[in-house]
Amino acid sequence: MASRVFALLIGIDDYKSGRIWNLEACAHDAQRMKQWLMQDLQVPKENIALLLNQEGTKRRIEDTFMSHLVNNPAIAKGDALIVYFAGHGSTLRAPPDWCEGKLGSVQVLCPYDHDTKGPEGRVAGISDRSLFAMLAELSLIKGDNITLILDCCFPKAQLGSSARDRRFVRYTPTLKATPEDLFLGLWRGAVGRSFRGEFGFFQDDCQSHVLLAACRPGEKALEWKEGGKFTSELLTVKDVLPLHQMKYSDLAEHLAKGLTHIQQHPVCVGRRKDRVFLNGVPFVADASLVPVNGEKDRLRLEMGAMHGVVEGTEFSIHDHNRFGSINPSLDSFRVYEVHPTWSLARRKSMNKPGGRGSWARITRWNSRTPFRVYVKRTCSSILRRLFVCNKNSEAELDGIPVKEGLNIVQVETSAKADMSVGVHTRDVRVQNLDHLVPPTAHPLIRIEKDRSRSGVILSEAARFHMHLHRTNPAKPFHESLGMEIFRVDPHTQRRVGPNLLVDGTAAISHSEGARYAVVLHNHSDTDLWPYLAYMDSNGVDIQLLYHPQPSHPIPPLRKRSYLDIGCTGSGIAPLNFPFPDNQHQESAFLKLFVSTSYTSMGLLEQSSSAYSCPPTPVPPPTPIVESKDQPQNWDTALVCVIMRRARAKR
Repeated sequence: MASRVFALLIGIDDYKSGRIWNLEACAHDAQRMKQWLMQDLQVPKENIALLLNQEGTKRRIEDTFMSHLVNNPAIAKGDALIVYFAGHGSTLRAPPDWCEGKLGSVQVLCPYDHDTKGPEGRVAGISDRSLFAMLAELSLIKGDNITLILDCCFPKAQLGSSARDRRFVRYTPTLKATPEDLFLGLWRGAVGRSFRGEFGFFQDDCQSHVLLAACRPGEKALEWKEGGKFTSELLTVKDVLPLHQMKYSDLAEHLAKGLTHIQQHPVCVGRRKDRVFLNGVPFVADASLVPVNGEKDRLRLEMGAMHGVVEGTEFSIHDHNRFGSINPSLDSFRVYEVHPTWSLARRKSMNKPGGRGSWARITRWNSRTPFRVYVKRTCSSILRRLFVCNKNSEAELDGIPVKEGLNIVQVETSAKADMSVGVHTRDVRVQNLDHLVPPTAHPLIRIEKDRSRSGVILSEAARFHMHLHRTNPAKPFHESLGMEIFRVDPHTQRRVGPNLLVDGTAAISHSEGARYAVVLHNHSDTDLWPYLAYMDSNGVDIQLLYHPQPSHPIPPLRKRSYLDIGCTGSGIAPLNFPFPDNQHQESAFLKLFVSTSYTSMGLLEQSSSAYSCPPTPVPPPTPIVESKDQPQNWDTALVCVIMRRARAKR
């Protein structure tokens, strides 16, 4: 899933000027915001610009705003953009002709070099007028889905000089910068642009962005060692309330309830404040959640044998299917009857009260195919066995957490294994030893030693193995399915050369920029719904190269016919098989799933590699209206793709 969220996060505790009281938790708050974006919303690291302490100078903030947001070609109009600032706020007396309306004080955000001498005079912060002009430019180019989050304050009364008065308050007086310095540091786009300065950052009729502020104008924004009170409350609320349904205005009200006891009242302003948070952009449909319906104790699950469901498969019930929004389990069910694309399940426990939800997520596959893992003996693993007493209740393989239901078993030799794992001091090294993978295509994969990531990689590898090997034992269409692979001209999309697939294997001399097409053949007397998955055996990635739309009036793979994927006239772009730069050989599988009725196969996809294929839009799962007695069937076909890097012509 490609993230459509971009952020500029600024956290400043340590200030260049000795006259400014340093803070304690602003940098930590910005890092916590980054962690939330990356972990909960799956925002890639490259989508986030993080400026901490001395990195957050006025010039650096302005330059990063332009390069990372305004001039970033990866950002499309309507993407969710976040500008977050944690640090000191301040005020200066407004110079003559500064703004329209009543003249008062100017609100400014204090960068690292605030109130020190700079190339344009003394740095007078980033003024409300400057930031509004910057955000207006951004809105014009990238759309108005912009959220400004300020964890700082602009109190009415000046703070005292004592440590007790100044400590834990995100405000500092400006002692040396003058009103004239405001004009010297004014954003160039703000010159000649009208601005109502009496409201500062808190302008309720603003059209370019929505502001979430830590407190009302005149109040104090407080922090403690663990973080700013406002940011901490925001990161607490996101774990309690479903953000995909939350309006900005409602979010501010919930934040205020959590901070009333310290007389800090977060506010939300802007014309779009009744819009859903981030305009709902990050909260896309989660393909791992599928529809369920039926009675409270017995449900029909829109997944079946074609998806890997067997008797004993367990799933949890949830209220919604939105990604990145809190979605706790309401109840647990176990499958007792399996059909090709759906199954029936009953509650695991009739004695415990359960909730009612409309979406299900697999929690235990109950896989019949064992995934055999050989654990290499390393110095790190030997020391851990000798000196570490593991009190963790979950199953482990040499310190790596293992989820139940994936039938992961440890074997004594690599000759019997599907994967080898070596736990080293700084990383975990895994190698795919599956007998379907050519023996010359077993590269070593290094994973940063992180408990959550190493646990995920083992579970993903087990799922990869399960989906790779499972078939329909009846093989109803096994002799009727065929595949061809061709090179195509990336400009004309016409085939170039012969079929590359010979006896189930395509040996390809791959060159930079090469594109391919796959032709699916159906020699049966039945129309079929096809789903084509690319499975990277050098990792654990599974990407759907082709997924039909449920709105299609008839199955795309007609009886005694074929379907072009990537050729001219197919309406589908040529396929790009990923090939990491640091490898000379890449091996993968193309696995074709077919069914006699439509089903969503989006839950197959998993990606942990920077070289994964560009995602194919997969329609979210929807309840299928059909009779339980309607005959259904499914089958698979598998081919191997081995790519070797072509030698560059001299």
